[in-house]
Amino acid sequence: MDSNPDSGSGGPVKPAEPHPGEVVAPQPAPANALEPIVYTRVARTHGERRATLKDGSPYTLNSPDIWDRLPDTKHIFDGFNAPGQLVYRDTNGDERILFDCMKEAQPCVPLDPAVSLDGRSILFSVYRSNKLVNATWGRTQLPNRRLGPISGAQLHIINMATGELKRLPQPKGALDISPTWLPDGRIMFASNRNPQREPYLDRITSNNRPDPRLYIANADGSDVQLATHHEISTAMHPYLMRNGRVAYGSQWLSHNLAYMHTNGAINWPGTLDNMWVVMDMDYRGGDMTALYGAHRASLRTTTGRTKTTKALHFLGQRRNGDMCVANYYRGNNLGLGDVICWGPEPVGVEGKLPNFQPRKLYNVADWSRSDDNPSIRVNGIYQGKIGYPEGAPNNQLLLSVGRGYCTQVSGTVESFQKNVANQPQKLGCDVGLYLTTRIPSRHMDDLRRVVDEPDWHEFGARAVVARQIEAPQLSNTDDGSCQLASSNAGAAETSPQQPYRFNHNYWTSANNGGEIDGVPHSQLAGIRFWEVIPNSQKRNFSNFSGNRLRMLGDVPLLPDKSFKVSLPCETPYIMAGIDAEGRVIKRDQVPQSLRPGEKRVCGGCHLHSRKGRPYEDSLAFRAEPLPLMNATAVPVYERDIKPIFARRCLTCHVSDVPLMDYDSLVWDQFQKTVAPERRLQVSESDNEKRRFGLQRPYTSKYVNSMFARESLLYWKAANRRTDGRSDATYRDDIDFGPSHPTQITDEELRILAEWIDSGATHLLAD
Repeated sequence: MDSNPDSGSGGPVKPAEPHPGEVVAPQPAPANALEPIVYTRVARTHGERRATLKDGSPYTLNSPDIWDRLPDTKHIFDGFNAPGQLVYRDTNGDERILFDCMKEAQPCVPLDPAVSLDGRSILFSVYRSNKLVNATWGRTQLPNRRLGPISGAQLHIINMATGELKRLPQPKGALDISPTWLPDGRIMFASNRNPQREPYLDRITSNNRPDPRLYIANADGSDVQLATHHEISTAMHPYLMRNGRVAYGSQWLSHNLAYMHTNGAINWPGTLDNMWVVMDMDYRGGDMTALYGAHRASLRTTTGRTKTTKALHFLGQRRNGDMCVANYYRGNNLGLGDVICWGPEPVGVEGKLPNFQPRKLYNVADWSRSDDNPSIRVNGIYQGKIGYPEGAPNNQLLLSVGRGYCTQVSGTVESFQKNVANQPQKLGCDVGLYLTTRIPSRHMDDLRRVVDEPDWHEFGARAVVARQIEAPQLSNTDDGSCQLASSNAGAAETSPQQPYRFNHNYWTSANNGGEIDGVPHSQLAGIRFWEVIPNSQKRNFSNFSGNRLRMLGDVPLLPDKSFKVSLPCETPYIMAGIDAEGRVIKRDQVPQSLRPGEKRVCGGCHLHSRKGRPYEDSLAFRAEPLPLMNATAVPVYERDIKPIFARRCLTCHVSDVPLMDYDSLVWDQFQKTVAPERRLQVSESDNEKRRFGLQRPYTSKYVNSMFARESLLYWKAANRRTDGRSDATYRDDIDFGPSHPTQITDEELRILAEWIDSGATHLLAD
């Protein structure tokens, strides 16, 4: 197969001649380009419908499908069009309904079909609610019918030959969704079993849903095991790749990750439901690595447009092995936007520096867009948006394509209708299944229709074909313990992608894999491990990371900079690099975990653009692992830090520094408690908040949320600047200032550094 992304890969499906903006009837795909498929369809709201505006006046809707909705990262369990059907379509276009919610007494939608490796069974989930609800906009009730609050989601398997349907067992209250098959015959799916809550972060209101994680079970639903202990927010839609590993969508919210885009505010999070990346792991849930999007870099298309990374979600794979994912702005765009593909890198390699992007990264359609705006217009015609990639014959892609305006971002009922009044067939957004004839697609006209009926939205198709996927060999320990090793932690790719600019480094600090500007990698002396405690429904702490942490311990580097450690199995942990005094100088912000008996080996310190030293050539290969099996409490403000301040600081600092007030000391991004003459002016703006507002990694003038060694509070306690810079290095950053002798002991200074490095926790975390 031709892997050149611009070639269209040849084959019998010939590309259409470009007709920019011309209105043409969608042409059907030829039979030799089709395979049997299974897909979901839900009713499309179309034709003239009546509504009553908020002032009580009647109004005629000509394009009511503008308010139709499909599942996405914002609407995971409910709130999308309902009821629906799961449909099998053969190569002749003949269709058979596999599951019909139109005939169910309880409102439901069958979603997420997954085809068994022998092609004989379909595994899917049925989402249920006790009622349907009408969409509303601007206090206007609309005719669009949606699935109400979720009451259940259960996995089903249907035998394609016999039609036998089985419901998989589940505990009461569980929501089991987005399944896939594994190469050893088992299944993996997302579920809210053992519910947890997303990280509790500053200025973020947590969602009200128990976040799903990924589980493994036998094909009959027995022997269910949690596979992704490291996922502390939401994980969904696992997809079995041709190499036997499993890719999936992961929401990254811990520590500073949610603050990489500030939406123009001070220390403010970006759009949380856009914080999705593509991860992969082995088929037992081990060896978790990043595939795409972990560094949020944008893509430059073949036409020169820049496509920014948003919610990366809904995965597929071309027949040449290239992975593909939808990239869309959550909530308002029916889960549609762009589709981005890339050629596979070696396992464990994320991509090239400086952005860690796959080397063969390309977009599928030049005319589609992923932002929260209407689709692109060509000669006045809205072109639409795409999603749900699935591999097809001739190395093409089967796509879910929304034709029309396809966004609900802003406006009134009347303005929406005016925007689409002159569109062909009055399309607000009509989603159907289409086949590419070339990649990248130059115009919407070069797609070929597979199925797009006016009464339905058809989406989420999978090819019903057999696949031969071998279970890859797993790396295991001899004794069933869980081990992590690095062949060379001295090889690192942790340097920021952008030059240091004080108060503009929130993007860099949130870009997983950070280090202190001014501290050389040669100071790395060991690796620290913290256990991450998943959040319960009740919040009883405050810190930077959003989850409580417990100290597992430190492992020193061997003379060749390698290490080997034993860690508790099925326990989420965070890693950080420490100097000879035990202070953090590099840090990860994404939890990892090890499956029982797993031996995981990495090549370096955040080494993601290349392979590192062969493990067999390192001292760690023959060394005994250092056991770090018992977690202990980290320092907390009330118990450990306040007493140090009382003993060492209050004789001088009575009111000028808020040492005895946790919130004022740690969470003062506008420097309100800093004396006016001591405030650091960070902007020339006349707005006071803007002028004195501090961005992450700083949450106050005194505390850096990444490193004690970059915190003024620690500098003053140690009576020296510890970030490797001097006051003269940068003119606009925080200065150490005059000498500040203290009576603090080495042990107290160690506790203060550990407190900041572990998240500056307020309340007891035990």
